[in-house]
Amino acid sequence: MKNVQIKLTKTISEGGKNVRKETGVVLDVPVYSYEELAAHSAEAKTFAEDAIEAACLAKARNAGEQSKVHSSIEELIAKAERGEALKVHAEFCKSFAEHLAIAAAEKKQAVRDVLVGMARNKNVLATSNETRRAALAGYLQHYVENTTEANVAAYGSIVEGLVNACNGEVIDDADFE
Repeated sequence: MKNVQIKLTKTISEGGKNVRKETGVVLDVPVYSYEELAAHSAEAKTFAEDAIEAACLAKARNAGEQSKVHSSIEELIAKAERGEALKVHAEFCKSFAEHLAIAAAEKKQAVRDVLVGMARNKNVLATSNETRRAALAGYLQHYVENTTEANVAAYGSIVEGLVNACNGEVIDDADFE
């Protein structure tokens, strides 16, 4: 068994924008391995098996189509690595929002929020009009030209996928990873 500390957060409105803030409450959560649960009792083993089944089914529901559902343990594990890509994408969106605060300071906050929302969510980008996609592509180009080499290395593929999507190319989930 290992213990994991979880710092609880809640969403609050700050300056007209929803942000997550720590509540100050820290939970100390024991986390058991499958082997520990299986060795404990039949009920604990069933609990672990049910949790694994629920996780597999949730991943399948999130996949949305049969071709994206895992068919082996290797694929299941590979799908779990996507979480890291999502974290990198979230970091990019934060960096892009900070860039827009300076590069598009003359624009309303709502406009900057829409641009970040388009970069964050493929459905928002796909349903945006041509003017908004062109504006996003321009700001993405400005971001690449004015950010650090480390950011270009870390987020270059994300930016490239977004610019391609802005220019009418097919939007693929891999573009957002």
